[in-house]
Amino acid sequence: MTNTQASEIKQRMLSNDALVLYTLGALTGIVSGIGAGVFKHAIIALSSLFSSIPSVIGILGWILVPVIGALVSAFIVERYAPEAEGHGIPNIMMSYVMDKGKMRPRVPIVKAVSSAILIGSGGSCGSEGPIAQIGSGTGSTLAKYLKLGTEKTRTLMICGMASGIAAIFNAPLGGAMFGLEVVAGEIMGISIIPIILSTVLAVAVSNVIFGAGAAPFVAPQFTLTSEIELIFYLIMGLIFGVLSKGWVSIFYKFEDFFEDLDVTKYVKPAIGAVLLGILGIIALWYELNSGYHGIFHEEPYTPAVMGTGYSFVNAALLRQVTWVSLLVFGVMKMLSTSFSVGSGGSGGVFAPTLFIGAGLGGALGEFFAFIAPDAVGAPMAFVLVGMAALFAGAAHAPITCIIMIVEMSGDYGMMLPLMIAVSSSYLVSHSIMKDSIYTLKLSRKNVKLQTAVYVDALKAVMVGMMMNPNPEALSADMPIEVALGEMTRSRAEVLPVVDDDWQLLGIAYADDMQEAYYKWGGELQVRFFIEKEFLRLQPDITMDWVLQNMILHGQGFAVVTHPNDPDSMIGTVSREDVLRSYHIVMTTLKEHGEVIEDDIPGLPI
Repeated sequence: MTNTQASEIKQRMLSNDALVLYTLGALTGIVSGIGAGVFKHAIIALSSLFSSIPSVIGILGWILVPVIGALVSAFIVERYAPEAEGHGIPNIMMSYVMDKGKMRPRVPIVKAVSSAILIGSGGSCGSEGPIAQIGSGTGSTLAKYLKLGTEKTRTLMICGMASGIAAIFNAPLGGAMFGLEVVAGEIMGISIIPIILSTVLAVAVSNVIFGAGAAPFVAPQFTLTSEIELIFYLIMGLIFGVLSKGWVSIFYKFEDFFEDLDVTKYVKPAIGAVLLGILGIIALWYELNSGYHGIFHEEPYTPAVMGTGYSFVNAALLRQVTWVSLLVFGVMKMLSTSFSVGSGGSGGVFAPTLFIGAGLGGALGEFFAFIAPDAVGAPMAFVLVGMAALFAGAAHAPITCIIMIVEMSGDYGMMLPLMIAVSSSYLVSHSIMKDSIYTLKLSRKNVKLQTAVYVDALKAVMVGMMMNPNPEALSADMPIEVALGEMTRSRAEVLPVVDDDWQLLGIAYADDMQEAYYKWGGELQVRFFIEKEFLRLQPDITMDWVLQNMILHGQGFAVVTHPNDPDSMIGTVSREDVLRSYHIVMTTLKEHGEVIEDDIPGLPI
């Protein structure tokens, strides 16, 4: 191999966007995995510290501890990064769509510290929102320092968010789907491979450094008693579709209540913490009188409705909770989470929603077992399916729910009941309210985001709006060595060929000239490689037509010619231009909350 060939191969590797993106996605996953491990152990350490206070000062410690945590957490958030307030995911959505994936570098640090303090002090919230914002901030910061473009910045943002969730819940595929389905809102239009790579590496690195974590939930291996049991899962899904919207409404009613309080934002979470502490003492009294005992692993004891609540879920899965307690704690968790997060606390709603789904699902399963004992053999299986069904209805993320619950529980035998309950819950909830628990927060601020793939939206964009009006071009008498150098510099696989008067002669492919260069040298002229068959466009053609014909003819490049002179080139359109136009349309759609048909208001081209 000559030095010229070696240099050319090196240059091609360095200019390989996919290779760079995969590498950066892997790096983001590693950093997020380490961050998730640190975050998780920080919560456990703080929980051990704070939970010792009530044993020293008495039962009122369960009020004092959350108040201290809420005050400190609120001060850190409001003082250094107000965007870290709340459950995190809506802020990520906002950054992804409106801010091109950009996030201030301080946000991950502020979110990590404030959320660890709030959750560690007994706040009724989950770690998915905080770790999602921590991870997405990590990916966004990496993209900022490397001065990457919008698409790569957004991809790394999703890589960081997905890998953080994957690491903390030991669910690599579920974490990837959470990022794609909940935040990005689409699987097409974004590079999936680096996201999956980042989640797998995040889980692996976290397990290597901090020890292989067991599944968050301890569930027996459930099986269907009979096909008749599927009817009960369908009924549960329909009911939970309604209940999920009830839960969302309750949460935002309390958020409105706290928002209307005429006090500083530094104090509002503390007021919520007082209410949480009172509810925690009531829960503690109920535990003592009902015989309830949670199943704790690494985490220290807290009343059932405080903290993440995994001890309750594990006890429910093992059928160690009565149906009355399942129902009581499920309802109380709605209130405790509304107090903690609805008041502005920095925590997530994923774990609390699973708790509520487990409680209500378990109670419903016990009822089904009572009326149809032969058909429902394992009522605690409804605990597992209930978690997924309620979150699917609340978050509008059916695929994520199925995958994450299976990975978190380690139970792959309930896939069919999960699919039936989750899909029916999602259909009912979506028919009641188009917004999810995440997007509703933005809609209430008149920021409407819709997540879907609208190929027809490209009918609103004309070629003349998106074409490159000053394209690179080759001359027919140019040596192919020079032409290949031009194409390498411009990262083009194909370029138009023109004469001295800029009249179009055809197009030439780099691969064809590269093969000839290796065989016969670089003195051959471009004229021998001109292709006469290619896509010709006019500026008033829609990008939808371009996309369809690129797919039909297997081409990713087209030349735009003057309407009155088919040999006069006025621009070019590439596959990347089609994707860029789709992205612009989708961004505008999400900003306006409208389904685009023929007109896009204020298209920012």
